[in-house]
Amino acid sequence: MSMPDPQTRLLFTDLLGLSHGKTVPSTRAQHPTHYALTVMLQGLDREFIELKGYSTDVGFPDMEARLDEASLRPSWSGGEVAMTNLHFSDGRPLPLCVRSRLREMIERWRARDLEPLCGIEMEFYLLSGQCVADGPLSVPWHRVYGTGPGADPSGLIDEIAAACERAGIGMEGINSEFNPGQVETAVSYREALDAADAAFLFRELAREVALGKGLGATFMARPFNDSVGNGMHLNVSAAAPDGSNAFVDTDDAQGISQVCRWAIAGLLEHHAALTALFAPTVNSYKRLRPGMLAGYWATWGLDNRLTSVRVPGQRGQGTRIEHRTPDGSASPHLALLGMLAAALDGIERELPLADPVFGDAEAHPGTDVHTASSLGQALDLLEQDSVLTEALGPDLTTVFVKLKRDEVDRWEQSLTDWEVNTYGRVY
Repeated sequence: MSMPDPQTRLLFTDLLGLSHGKTVPSTRAQHPTHYALTVMLQGLDREFIELKGYSTDVGFPDMEARLDEASLRPSWSGGEVAMTNLHFSDGRPLPLCVRSRLREMIERWRARDLEPLCGIEMEFYLLSGQCVADGPLSVPWHRVYGTGPGADPSGLIDEIAAACERAGIGMEGINSEFNPGQVETAVSYREALDAADAAFLFRELAREVALGKGLGATFMARPFNDSVGNGMHLNVSAAAPDGSNAFVDTDDAQGISQVCRWAIAGLLEHHAALTALFAPTVNSYKRLRPGMLAGYWATWGLDNRLTSVRVPGQRGQGTRIEHRTPDGSASPHLALLGMLAAALDGIERELPLADPVFGDAEAHPGTDVHTASSLGQALDLLEQDSVLTEALGPDLTTVFVKLKRDEVDRWEQSLTDWEVNTYGRVY
C-alpha cells in the first residue's frame, strides 16, 4: 500500500490573531498562485466589513500567501506546517499582513544595532468538553505548579508537550496554574518574529490536540466568572552586535542598562494606548482590573509581579523586560509589534524613567495612569497614539479598529444571561 503524498499547511494570521490558510501538496508549497486567496475583511461572525480598496468596491481581489521557508517545520498532525506572508497578486506586500508589519519593526531595531529577542508565556484552560460552556477540566488532585495527575488527569498536557517537540516549537516547560484546569507554558526564547510564530502555532496545536481527545482548550481572556484569567506575558530583551545582552549593565546598582530603562519608559508612556493590542476583546476587560495581577497600572518593578512591567530577577544574559498586561486572546504578532514600537520610542527619545515600585503596586501604584477600562476606550486611545498607529500602518489601523468597533457594537446590543437572571425576576 503506497503512502500518501506529504502535505504542507500554509498558515497566516489575521488581525484577530486567528489562523487561515490552505493545505497543499508539499511539492507545491513554494508556488504562490496555487494558494491564491481572496482579500476580504471579516469579523468573528463572518459578516463582511467594507473598506475602500479591499472589499466590494474592488470586487474582492486575489491575494497570495507566500511561504516563509525559514518558518517551515514538521507539523504536529503529520506533514509540514509553515507561516506565510501576504501579498497582492501582483507581488506588492499586503498592508494588512501583521507578520510583515512586525518584521518591519524588527528592522527598525536592527537599524540601531539591536536584535530584539522574545520569549512568550501562555496561559490557557483545559476544558471538560470541546466548548467553554462545558467548563474547565476536573482536576481532583489539583495543585499550583502541579505535574502529572496534579495538573491534568486526562494526560492531555503530556500530549501537547510531545506535539510541541514534534513540531519544533520549543517549549521550555509546562505546569498547572492557580485554578484547576488552568495551564501555563513558556515558548523558548528566540528572535522576535520566530517567537510570535511559535506562540501563534502553539495555540493552534493545543486546541487541535485537545480536540483529538474529545476535550478542548481555551485561551480566552477570562472564560469563567469564578476563576482568574489567561495571560500572555511577553518577555523581551535585545542583543548587541557582539551577542551580549544590551539590557545589562554590571556597573548599575540594579544591573540594567540605560537602554533597558529607556525601553521601559517607552512602555509606560504608551501603557494606556497599548491596551487595544494587548486586550483586544470585550471579555478582556473582565480580566484587566485592579487587584487581578493583570497589568492594570502603568508601573514597573524589579521582580515584582504586582507591576505591569517587570524586570525578573535573572541578570546577565537572562536580563529582560516582562510585560504582564497582554491576555491569551491577543494576536502574538500585534501584541509584540506594539511592545517593540513603544519600547523603541522610549529608546529613540531617551525617555526618563521613574524609580521602580516596591511592595504592593496594586494597592499603591504611585501613578494614576492605567489601561483603558473598555475595548471602546482602548480603541480611542490607540487611534490617538501616533507611534503605535505608525507602527501598524494606516490601513491595518483602520481595519483593526473597524473590526473591533463592530464587536463593541454587537456586545452593546446583545442581551446577556446576567441581565435576564438579575432583572427578569424582579421587574
